[in-house]
Formats: sequence, C-alpha cells, structure tokens
Amino acid sequence: MSRPTVRPSSDGGCDRGYAMSPCLWGTDPEPLVARLAELTDLAGARVLDAGCGEGRNAVHLARQGALVDATDVSELALRNAAAAWPDEPGITWRRADLLLEEPPAEAYDIVVFDSVAHWLTGLDRVREAVDRLRRATRPGGFHVVCSFNDRHQELENHVNPPRCVLPHTTLVALYPQPWQLVEVHDDDITSSHADQPIPHNHSVTRFIARRPVGEG
Repeated sequence: MSRPTVRPSSDGGCDRGYAMSPCLWGTDPEPLVARLAELTDLAGARVLDAGCGEGRNAVHLARQGALVDATDVSELALRNAAAAWPDEPGITWRRADLLLEEPPAEAYDIVVFDSVAHWLTGLDRVREAVDRLRRATRPGGFHVVCSFNDRHQELENHVNPPRCVLPHTTLVALYPQPWQLVEVHDDDITSSHADQPIPHNHSVTRFIARRPVGEG
C-alpha cells in the first residue's frame, strides 16, 4: 500500500531566502552539533535532523559515521541540499512536517532541532514538536536545540521575521528532569544572508540535553 502524502503545515518560513541563494545558511555545522563527537560515538548512530534546511548539520554527522534522517517542510531547502551535497552517503532526505507526522518511538540516538522552534506559530506548537522529538529518542540519547530567544533581536529589515521568539528560560524548560542539560548557552550572533544581507544581531539559546540511560 502506498504511503499517504503528508502536506506540510507551512513552508518553514525561509523559502524566500532559499529561492535567493543556493546555500542560504552556509556549510559549517552548528557548533553544538560538532560538539557531539566529544560526547558520544557517532559511528552508526541513528540521527533525526528535524528541520534540516540545506543539510549542513546532517552532512557533518553523516561524515562522522552517523545514519541521518534529514527532514524539512520546505521543498526548496531540500532541492538546495540535493545540489549542495550530491551523492552524500549516510543521509536519507525527505520532506516531512514534524507537527503532522510523528517520528517513531525511541528510534534515534541523536535529534537535532536547529533553528526550527522560532519558525513555529506559538509556544504550544513548540511544546508539541519537542514532546514528539523526546518520545523519538532512545534512553541515553542526545538532543541539540538552537533557537532565537527574546533577549535581543534585530528584525527591522526582515521581510518574513520569525514567528515565535521565546524567553531563554522557556526554551530550556522544555527539557525538565529527568532529562539532563549537558551544556546551555545564551549567545549573541551576527548574521547576514541573501534575504537580509545587512549584518544584524540575534540572541540565541543553544543547548544539549540528554535522556537518562535508565529511563524507559
């Protein structure tokens, strides 16, 4: 039986930029994604990159030996990924919407949720997405979460600004005990990209959380 088509609930918020640039976010991985190699063995690890964009994190992890399911709601993002990373082994690229299609339970050792939460439509949607991702994680598994927070955002010239900019403490509280917060940052970054080339600043919450080994 053929699988029913899942229609994403939105374009993810970045299609204007994806249409203007073949590699909107660059090729370097998020620093906390790179940090995973110091925390766990990536060889053979099952990874879900939920909201993979053009694949910078997925490719980095696959090149360390991980097996990555890279999903995004944006056809343009996945098209750019296919052009930027042709014939890259270890990655399955697929269009999917986390809020319409729940990942299988305890299927992944690592989940990456990078620059997705601030494109959702409210805290309830963010909580729903994170709850689904936590259920999809095996005991002992890691999450890398990155999102804009409300401390300082320069969005004046953004044609399509982020939809859900939450406090740092609210984002971190999405992972209550027994989950363990391995590393937590509230950083300032300077950014420029095709749809907003003027350098501008964002405050960003970044953290690594771990599901306890004995939790099941």
